Amino acid sequence: MNDTKRGACLCGAITFEIAPPYRWFAHCHCSMCRKHHGGLYGTGVGVPRERFRWLTGHDQISHYRATGAFERPYCRRCGSVVPAESHDPEVMHVPAGLVEGDIGARPRTHIFVGSKASFENITDSLPQFQAYPPGLDLPVAAPAQTPPTSGSERVSGSCLCGTIAYEATSAPRRIVCCHCSLCRRSFGTAFASTTFVPRQSFRWTRGRDRIATYRMQQPHSYSSSFCGDCGSLVPGVSHEVRVALLPVGSIDTALAPLPLTHIFVASKAPWDEITDTWPQFDELPPPEQLDEMFG
Repeated sequence: MNDTKRGACLCGAITFEIAPPYRWFAHCHCSMCRKHHGGLYGTGVGVPRERFRWLTGHDQISHYRATGAFERPYCRRCGSVVPAESHDPEVMHVPAGLVEGDIGARPRTHIFVGSKASFENITDSLPQFQAYPPGLDLPVAAPAQTPPTSGSERVSGSCLCGTIAYEATSAPRRIVCCHCSLCRRSFGTAFASTTFVPRQSFRWTRGRDRIATYRMQQPHSYSSSFCGDCGSLVPGVSHEVRVALLPVGSIDTALAPLPLTHIFVASKAPWDEITDTWPQFDELPPPEQLDEMFG
């Protein structure tokens, strides 16, 4: 194949190659994509089968199917969402965050914006569709968000299959969007979107024994926690900064729009365009702003 690009999951066990032309390049805001990726949305590329090739690790893939239309496979070692069969038998659906370098294309549309997270504002000029774009007749099934209790700061969340659930008695104040390559491979999309609550306010309500955790070897200190049944990213607890880190896609409670902070922007994917006006940092913010970020 000409113009091939390599992709890999977070742990590197699963690798593949793709090449253009691509059938689609879209941000999906449906609740199932948000839960499976853990982010504000999932970003996928439609690659014709003759332009896609597995390299290693096909035997490391676990399969979960939330609906009859799509499978949602993931790496059983690290939890990364990996390429899947799409609704079209001739096209593979590839999580864009796994692909290295410039794939020679840019996102074209937002889909399922009618299901987007209550705390997200879309700021770019790409076309938006409430569900699937015109011409794609597939069944629509998306669980609704749980509204917050009036006057309460309690926040709840869960994985895609519902096995794991949690709650916190403090509402998050900010979303941190990390554009580093490790976060892209872990979340499978443009950036990781994580929010924070005090550790003492957080508790698991079910399924803690089904959590799998992958930790990278030194010099990296990166780790990822996910549901062992469906692969969805789930919260991790940091004892260093005394917070619980919530993948925003796992949150079920409807929240007001939250401010963002973009970090490791110098490492962002070439196709990732930041169009909001929130603060950006090439790497980590200075120490005094880290306190505010985790606060």
